[in-house]
Amino acid sequence: MGDVPEDRIAGAAVTLSIWVGILGVLVGAAAAVYFRERLGRPEFLWMVGLAAMAPAWLIALTGLLDGLSGENPDKGLKAFLALSSAAALIGVIATEFCVRWLKARAAWAPRVLYWLLGSVALLPSWCLLLWRVS
Repeated sequence: MGDVPEDRIAGAAVTLSIWVGILGVLVGAAAAVYFRERLGRPEFLWMVGLAAMAPAWLIALTGLLDGLSGENPDKGLKAFLALSSAAALIGVIATEFCVRWLKARAAWAPRVLYWLLGSVALLPSWCLLLWRVS
């Protein structure tokens, strides 16, 4: 990438991803409080939580893509990206299952719990990406 060292790009991606993650959680929490009664279905709160962390996850993911280009691509990076993507997919599927289970069997569950489930869906994959980028 020109004159900018690769480790500086990775450091900037980590910093930006963390700040976007913090901002996303704060904005997502405010949206969950605002929409708590306005949204009829709990799945919408789960989607708000998921949308809160998705930009931070994408920034961390794109911070790794630079290692795939160039003359000497990192050979283990493709497998790591597949692992991280699988962790994200499993997190989304598992938390969506929990949302359906709670909706069917635990009507007493607070609605903010649905937002929290959406927020933590991408957390394991995001942590893996941040660990690899840094």
